[in-house]
Amino acid sequence: MEEIFTKIIAFLMSITLSATSFDFTKNNNENEDETKRTTQSITIEEKIQDEELKIKHTGIVQKENAVTSSTGWWSYPEEIKLTKRNGDDLLVLVNKEYRLSENYVPSDLVSASLSGIRKGGSYQLRNVVIDDLRELVNQATEDGVDLSIRSGYRSYQDQLSTYNYWLRYNGNNADYADRVSARAGHSQHQLGTAVDFSTSEIQDGIGGQFAPTKAAKWLEENAYKYGFVISFPKGYESITGYNYESWHYRYIGKANAQEMVNSGKILEIYLREKN
Repeated sequence: MEEIFTKIIAFLMSITLSATSFDFTKNNNENEDETKRTTQSITIEEKIQDEELKIKHTGIVQKENAVTSSTGWWSYPEEIKLTKRNGDDLLVLVNKEYRLSENYVPSDLVSASLSGIRKGGSYQLRNVVIDDLRELVNQATEDGVDLSIRSGYRSYQDQLSTYNYWLRYNGNNADYADRVSARAGHSQHQLGTAVDFSTSEIQDGIGGQFAPTKAAKWLEENAYKYGFVISFPKGYESITGYNYESWHYRYIGKANAQEMVNSGKILEIYLREKN
C-alpha cells in the first residue's frame, strides 16, 4: 500500500512540474525571438574565443586561399599593400587594400578596465584611448545609458582565428565571410583603438540587435565628441567593404573626429585622403 501511495505522489508531482514548465514557456513566448538572437550572438563569440585557444595551442590554421570566392563590393583587391603609416598613428588606413604587418603590436596596450567601462577587464586597448573612453562612459552613464565592451585589441593570430571561424560558419565561402569579418592584418582591432560596444539592454550581446538600443543611438550622436567614430556605417557597404556594424567604433582622437564630422565624410573616405 505504501509503495502504491508513493507512486501516486510521484505521478502528481511530475504533472505539476510539467504544467509549471509549460506555463513558463508560454509566459515568455514574446521574448523568445530576442532571447534566441542574444544567445546566438553570445554563443558565436564564445565559439570564436574557443577557436582562438585551439589555434594558439595547436598552431593549426585554415589557409585563406582554400576557400571559394567571387568579385563584389566585399572583395579584396589582387594587390595587397602594407599600410602607409605606422600602426601607432591614429590616422593609419587599414582596410581591404592596406594591411598591417603580422608582427605589428601596439606599443602601449593596457587593460580596458582602466577606462571604467563594464567588462573592460577582459580586453586590452591602447593607453592613448583610455582617458577619452573614460570620459565617454561617464557621460553616457550620466545620460542614463549603459555601455560595455565586447572586443578591443586582437592580435594578428587572434584575427586569423576569428576570420577562420566565419569562413567555416559560412561553408568556406569568402563571399559571405568577407562581408562580416576582416582577414588577418586587415582588422582595425589589431590597432588597439577599435571598440565593439554593447549594453545591458541586450544582455551584453553583440551584433545587429545593438542597432535599435539607446546605447547605439547615444553613440551615434555623441561618440565623436570623445574621439570615436563608427567604422562601417549603414548605406556605405560598397565603400567600406563590410556590412553595417552599429557597434564597431574606432578612436582617432577628438580633433580628428571633429574634423571628420565637419567634412561630412565617413571614416573610410576621410582616412583615404589622409594616407
